[in-house]
Amino acid sequence: MALLFSTADPEINLEEESTRQIIFKVEIPQDSRARTKDVGVTMIIKGKILPDTSQAGNAADSTAKLMEWSIVPAEKKEAYRSVKVKVNSGGITTRQYELPNAFIVDYHEDFENDEGVGEFTLVIKQMKNKLADVKVTGGFQ
Repeated sequence: MALLFSTADPEINLEEESTRQIIFKVEIPQDSRARTKDVGVTMIIKGKILPDTSQAGNAADSTAKLMEWSIVPAEKKEAYRSVKVKVNSGGITTRQYELPNAFIVDYHEDFENDEGVGEFTLVIKQMKNKLADVKVTGGFQ
């Protein structure tokens, strides 16, 4: 799975080997008795925090940049990013998601004492007034 978080500087490319799970949800209120305008799009991304294996001391793991994005105040334009996620299976893209105005709802990191392995969970949403701009494509060859 390849993930690209762009629009703001710096661009964030999440390493394919660090991504473990992607959940894409279209949320409709459960108490609705008919199709409603109150629809939301949420993406949950879970993965591993990779150790820095570079010689130059540059962080090989982009999750630090995700954490920095998560603390940007809502009133700043940098709080919103274009997010593109490609889900690959056997070298073939099976699904591609594009959220052009996404913001972070929740971000957290967990570390185990035994092995020091870290995991992250990122929850992003698309701006409600820009739902028509969300693109989900599939059927790639």
